[in-house]
Amino acid sequence: MNATVAVREAEFESTTLSVEDDLSKLEEIALGDVDVVRDQIIETLKRDHVALVRGATQEQADDILLRVTEFFGLSEALEIQAGFASVKGHRENLGKYFMSVNKRTDYQFIPPHSEGTRFTNMHIASLYCYENTTDGGENILMNVNSESDIWESMSEISLKVDIGDKKLTPTEVSAAKMMFQITLPDDLISATDKVVKSKPSHVPGIKMFDVLTPSKPTHSVILDKDVNVYWDNMASTDYDSAKEYYAMLTTSGLLREPEKKRRLQQYDNAAGRRVWSSGAQYSDLFTSKLTLKLQPGDLIIQNNLTWVHSTCNWTPASGNRKVAAAFA
Repeated sequence: MNATVAVREAEFESTTLSVEDDLSKLEEIALGDVDVVRDQIIETLKRDHVALVRGATQEQADDILLRVTEFFGLSEALEIQAGFASVKGHRENLGKYFMSVNKRTDYQFIPPHSEGTRFTNMHIASLYCYENTTDGGENILMNVNSESDIWESMSEISLKVDIGDKKLTPTEVSAAKMMFQITLPDDLISATDKVVKSKPSHVPGIKMFDVLTPSKPTHSVILDKDVNVYWDNMASTDYDSAKEYYAMLTTSGLLREPEKKRRLQQYDNAAGRRVWSSGAQYSDLFTSKLTLKLQPGDLIIQNNLTWVHSTCNWTPASGNRKVAAAFA
């Protein structure tokens, strides 16, 4: 499959006109008594809106986020996700629960996605801004259209295994869950699975594959209902997502470009992971968006299942940007 995606002017127009900014879904909450702030954020999330607290210190951001996750029974998940930053080494811990965002090269953007996968099942996403003086670096948050017919044809990239005639012990099943984020026997490969590529397993007698599996709804503890989620293993593996985001940034004037033009995949920080095409447009997936240039002390909290987050690019040396993320 060819990873280079051509973007036409007609596609720019359809994306831009159909996903409009809706500031009514952003609720700014005054910094004050932490219990009052917590309660206002909880009510904001229950309305499926995004909460914005301005002027918070790192310590206040940690405290507010902890109290919100405690209400929804997600504080343990918050602790676990913060611990992964240092264990995996791909992020740096900042404060108690927040961590650095994924690194990217000059002019790269991060397309919209809900953090994690169905396995990690993270319900809350939060951003905290330390500094943002670049000529870009806006965050675009988009509200997922869970009722769209497009979900009937959407797929996720999932890891599945073939163990042949091997009989796994309970200890081996537990190890597979911890090491590979798979649940056996649910994640045994079947004849109907569409294999994308084989993967090294490093385990004798076990073969591993990335496969396309149909998207399924996930239960939101915040909204107490099942919703369709634009998980990272869907959004960051679909060629059409990169095409749509490039189109959105271009038509809105948010794409920063070097003097020498680049191909789409050079802007896309997930280009190496893309292996399939959904055919979906953002107009099928999202109802509205919020375009935010975060300022120092800004704290964003959103439902990770019903809102995606993304980052625009910026011109190198145009300023400094330090934004941290936390998930539960």
